[in-house]
Amino acid sequence: MARGQLKFNRRRIRGFTGNELKIIAVLCMLCDHIGYMLIENSMLYGYNPEYWSMAIATPEGERLYVLARILRMIGRIAFPIVAFLLVEGFMYTKNLRKYMGRVLALALISEVPFDLAVFHRAFEFSYQNVCFTLYLGLCSMWLMRRWRRNPILPYLAIALTGGIAYLIRSDYSAVGVVLISVFYLLRRDRSAKIFVGGLISLVESFPYYCTAILAYIPIFFYNGKRGNLPMKYFFYIFYPLHLILLYGIVYLGNR
Repeated sequence: MARGQLKFNRRRIRGFTGNELKIIAVLCMLCDHIGYMLIENSMLYGYNPEYWSMAIATPEGERLYVLARILRMIGRIAFPIVAFLLVEGFMYTKNLRKYMGRVLALALISEVPFDLAVFHRAFEFSYQNVCFTLYLGLCSMWLMRRWRRNPILPYLAIALTGGIAYLIRSDYSAVGVVLISVFYLLRRDRSAKIFVGGLISLVESFPYYCTAILAYIPIFFYNGKRGNLPMKYFFYIFYPLHLILLYGIVYLGNR
């Protein structure tokens, strides 16, 4: 080594595994649901406009509202990560039919817990849980794969599945399906995927100060590995279970 030359130890950045991304998404989603289901929709009577106005007019209500907004801003980070991981799962699953079947089953199983947690009743058909959006995103990718040789039909697949999400009013609606589809279309170009996906997430999370853009930091540093933690079925268990627990807290608190 020449005199005066400094020798640095260059440490390679390990990045985030798929399991670590999943944990980040789940924690952010939990923050969002606590802010909405426990605070806004329960403690602040969000389901009743008259009581809502009176609740947030009090000093305590104002503090709770600010806390709920912060939690919901954190929650915006969850969906882009979930959408990204869904595309990864679609691309590398060994059995696509079973994968799609699991997501659809999760959507159906979670609907009653979702309705209880959000609307405080077992059946409410005016709004559906996010897993229906994820399933329609899978359908969009499946159709795009089948129609890949046609220059127009893949985009028709996005419009069709996005339209269904809009009609059934699933959480994140058509925007969620479009984001999933964009991640799939740009799967071979990381920079374009981050840029276009980031723009969509910025617009979607505008009412929450565009905080969804923060999701693209861990996505950018995704290392392509699943990770060692056994989390294959974690989300399938966690999603309906945490909704039931949140409703239980609300129910006990209102007794």
